Amino acid sequence: MKANTNAYSAPEVREPTQATPPYTTRQTRNARSEWDAWLRTVPGAGHILQSHEWGEFKRRLGWRPVRVALERSGEVVGLGQFLAYNTAPVPGVLLYCPKGPWLPWDEEEAIRTFFEGVQTVARRIGAHTVKIEPEVLEQQKDVKALLDRLGFYKARYDLNIKSTLVVDLKASEEDLLARMKSKTRYNVRLAARKGVEVIEPEFEKGFEIFYKWMNATSERKQGYVLRRPLGYLHSVMRAMRDAGQGHLFFAEHEGTPLAGMYVFTFGEKYWYMYGASSDEKRNLKANYVLQWEVMRWAKERGLTHYDMVGVPKPEDLDESSSLWGVYKFKEGFGGELVDTIGCYDLPVKRVRAAAWYKLEPAYYRLYYKLKNNVFY
Repeated sequence: MKANTNAYSAPEVREPTQATPPYTTRQTRNARSEWDAWLRTVPGAGHILQSHEWGEFKRRLGWRPVRVALERSGEVVGLGQFLAYNTAPVPGVLLYCPKGPWLPWDEEEAIRTFFEGVQTVARRIGAHTVKIEPEVLEQQKDVKALLDRLGFYKARYDLNIKSTLVVDLKASEEDLLARMKSKTRYNVRLAARKGVEVIEPEFEKGFEIFYKWMNATSERKQGYVLRRPLGYLHSVMRAMRDAGQGHLFFAEHEGTPLAGMYVFTFGEKYWYMYGASSDEKRNLKANYVLQWEVMRWAKERGLTHYDMVGVPKPEDLDESSSLWGVYKFKEGFGGELVDTIGCYDLPVKRVRAAAWYKLEPAYYRLYYKLKNNVFY
């Protein structure tokens, strides 16, 4: 489906929400370098899915980035990159803010001003629903209450897994090893003793091997479903790699690749986005030394925050979860469990928003059937 590009041609304007406000919002079309510089300095330091490059990648798939900045005295103090999609047959546009916005969440006036500005932009481009996915913690009840007062409600689906494990890389290597589970630490050292090494392979050849592993894993491993097609995975990994924000790593033994992981990087953070392994030489525990060596690689480059991406919600932490095995593996590296609030929706045009909410599940299923890809 093709979005109406004419809706995005309005000139950049400032939109004060009061006569003399301490905060203002504006839609911005600033260059990548400026947007990403802002994102690195806002409270919380942003997320890769809020980066300029991610917005441009999604543009190629029919989502148009709409970038909104929150300012105070001319300084950017918060922002959100929204992705706009034409939802025909429901007239209008959905605005989705993946892993954002990033705001001073302890300042109610800032939050109110930002979303007033977002709604102004939404009405201008014909959006009926605004969907956000902020990395606000579940225990931040005051923020959840404020979102409720502003008209947001919990969305039907959380589009990204809302719980994760985060490893603080500011500690020394000795301390990081000490924080690991004893079995994990043993396996890291075992793989190193057995001669398993970690490399960054040539991308095209490496991707071909990596995708075969991913596909094979989805066939043999319960709970692991490969929902993205080959073309999407190649495009996203290539695009982020070319932008300097994506890296593919292999663990290999005597020249034979055994395990791989693909990470996104932004600012001082990195995310474990994709992982897969071969059935060969599994006794060498290649996945363990792969994680450790990439942590060391990140530390050498000044990265301090490792998001392992995707574990069961705290209430589902038991062996019945399809992600239990993934959780036990990741937990061994000493990360802290972080649970965020997930997705919230704000209806801007209530009749159309209600129509989209009713159609949404069927639309997702049809989209997946036609394109062999998830909608978002």
